[in-house]
Amino acid sequence: MAKRTFPLKGVSLLIAGALALSACSLLPSDDEAPKPVVSKSLPNTDWKAASAAKVAQGGDLRLAVTALPTNFNPQHADGAMSDAQTILGPTSGGAVRVTKDGDWTVDTDYASSVKVTNESPLTIRVKLNPKAVWQGGAPITSKDMVAFWKAQNGEDNDFEVSSTEGYEDISDVQTDGRYGYDVVFSEPTAEWPNYIYPRLPANVSKSAKSFNSGFVKKAPSSNGPFLVASIDAKTGTVTEKPNPRWWGTKPKLSSIVWRIAAPDVQAKAFSEDGLDAISVDASTYSVAREHGTIQQAAGIEWSQLTLNGARGPLKDEDVRRAVSRAIDRTKIADTVSDDFGLDGVAPGSLVYVPGQRGYADSSSAIAFDRKAAKQLLAKAGYKAGADGVMVRKGKKLTLRMPVPIDTPANLERAQAIKADLEKVGIQVKLKNVPATDFFPKHVVALDFDIVTFVWRGSAFPIAEAQSRFNPIDSSQNFTGVADGDIDDAFDKAAATLDDALRFTRIGRLDRRIFADPAMVPLAVTPIVMALRNDLRNYGAAQFEQPDWTIVGFVKAD
Repeated sequence: MAKRTFPLKGVSLLIAGALALSACSLLPSDDEAPKPVVSKSLPNTDWKAASAAKVAQGGDLRLAVTALPTNFNPQHADGAMSDAQTILGPTSGGAVRVTKDGDWTVDTDYASSVKVTNESPLTIRVKLNPKAVWQGGAPITSKDMVAFWKAQNGEDNDFEVSSTEGYEDISDVQTDGRYGYDVVFSEPTAEWPNYIYPRLPANVSKSAKSFNSGFVKKAPSSNGPFLVASIDAKTGTVTEKPNPRWWGTKPKLSSIVWRIAAPDVQAKAFSEDGLDAISVDASTYSVAREHGTIQQAAGIEWSQLTLNGARGPLKDEDVRRAVSRAIDRTKIADTVSDDFGLDGVAPGSLVYVPGQRGYADSSSAIAFDRKAAKQLLAKAGYKAGADGVMVRKGKKLTLRMPVPIDTPANLERAQAIKADLEKVGIQVKLKNVPATDFFPKHVVALDFDIVTFVWRGSAFPIAEAQSRFNPIDSSQNFTGVADGDIDDAFDKAAATLDDALRFTRIGRLDRRIFADPAMVPLAVTPIVMALRNDLRNYGAAQFEQPDWTIVGFVKAD
């Protein structure tokens, strides 16, 4: 069964016109293991923690996001590419909770136990907490999981799911009474914790109409400590109140109010005491830091340069290698972090982000070295012309790079890349294109030689990372190339249940990709937030999920 995945930037078309690559003779030895690296400058979580006893009962938390979701179902393609999951965080939960470094633990509010009972086939036994109920009072049962899996696994194309990843690898969900079930995978996957709990009640999962369009103007049923009390599209406001049927610890807050506003408007509102916490970027940092506490955590968004190996000079693997060696990634990373007074981080993995459990810098093959870049171009048959531009067979080495209009960060990166490449004789022509055309008409259509944009990491990143390189028609593979050996290496790593061995295999996989680069990671954007000084248990975090029952304001002395 073909996997259906959708890129994070809102593109869902398949890529046409591609070139398959054979294995490269310069791939590193499988015996080499990378050394783990921990982010040296930022913590995974930077919020102010406090025990429940020190958090006051009551209070309204005022937060903001940039856009009202067009679909509040996070499992729907439109919902996944919106702020729906952020807004619904206080209203939803599952059998596992992600920890600071991207690991996980069982959340006993939702499951009394989660255990691997068999590795061949991989079988996960889940025992639900019988106290857990949906917003209307119906218990969360094994039938919900069966229905949710069938909606997500791709067998019924009427369900417009954001991705079938993981669920299409489940061969069966075997119920064991009302509150127990076994999830059986046809292929082992280390990312199984992401696929073992129902995110929607069965009555929604059984109806494609409800799944696709039932949450355009309303939120899905809550199973968390809060529920969505109202959605006001005119004012751009979503209000959440404590869930009266919540079976766990009573939440501290009286309400959570989400407002829809652009970043500059959010910063102004924060400075005027209209919001209690905001995400901060370079343009709003100076204003925000004057009016509250600044928190900084290791990031999950990382910029990168994608090379189109399906056309032009970049069909030559030595030219691709030259491009990767010519870019001063550290300088670009420093530019991203300088505005926040931080050291830049140029990631050394295409799977894990710095600070994440399992991360290792495996990027020596793309280390900045202009001399090496020029040698690679010479190997590819290029010589410097009178103007310094490399020429082969009378044709200048020119790369075309589209840049979306009115995206200052993207333009700044593109200009830095252009300057670096031109220092080794690679001419770069920037082309300003409408932001609405950038992905559908240029990135997806492979109408570029090189292009830069941002990907987002996650606690379960292997399947997402694989789709960026294989198969050739993956809706997220914009490299124009694919390598069967790389695909096999991803499959092998994903199927490795032993953590240490899986991390070693991911490092090995990263080095194999960097040996013939189709993508060059540039910089991790730190997570920076501004918050009221008395807010506790919420704020800047790389992976950790807030415990919404203890989020609130510290008691007055």
